[in-house]
Amino acid sequence: MPEANVSKDALVKVKTALNEYHIDISGFSVKVDQQTSDILKSVESEIKKIAQFIEDTIGKINQLKTKLNQIIESIKQMTNEIKTTEQKHETAQNQLMIKQNDTNRLNRQIGELENIAAQAEGEERERIQAQISQLRNQLSHVNSEIMRLRNELIQYKNNISQLQQRINNAQAEKNKIESELISTERLLDRLKNKQERMKTTYEKLKDNIGDMLSASKSFETLAVSNTEKNIGNIDKCITAIDEYLAA
Repeated sequence: MPEANVSKDALVKVKTALNEYHIDISGFSVKVDQQTSDILKSVESEIKKIAQFIEDTIGKINQLKTKLNQIIESIKQMTNEIKTTEQKHETAQNQLMIKQNDTNRLNRQIGELENIAAQAEGEERERIQAQISQLRNQLSHVNSEIMRLRNELIQYKNNISQLQQRINNAQAEKNKIESELISTERLLDRLKNKQERMKTTYEKLKDNIGDMLSASKSFETLAVSNTEKNIGNIDKCITAIDEYLAA
């Protein structure tokens, strides 16, 4: 009878091992599903991150384009303002030339009348002096106009210089934004390409995981079934030994 007891002990150990295996293998597909689900969630998270990055990049591009258009419009306005100021400057120069000619004419007339007055007497001299006084008043007014026009010319030149400097600064800013815009648009293209690759990889991964889950479920079902059959067979053997020993 010792050999029968040894056989039973061995079968009990095998059954124990099979039960432990049965416990381990049961829920195998669930564990695989959980792990693969975590992988998919991780990939989905990365896809969402890049989608947000793309959205932020598009927002930045729109901001840059808006700012660029504002600068271009500002440069256009300042350029037109320079043209207008240059026209005013030219008009003031022409007016200055006229006033300077008036000054020369008035000085010449005053000089002529002073020569005549020097030789005149009485009422004639007084009349000529009155004309001279009137011409000198006109000359004073013209000189005031000349001073005003010269100040205007200086101001126009300063305005033109300041506007040109502002245009230069705006142009430099425009070039900088254009460069940044090109760089950001290239980044957007790379991000979109990466997003498409990630989506393609994600879809393939889902298909592969689906196949793997199906295979794991089939494996689990078959393994559990075989294990249960083996345990059942061992139970029959143990029962047979028990009956043998009891006989």
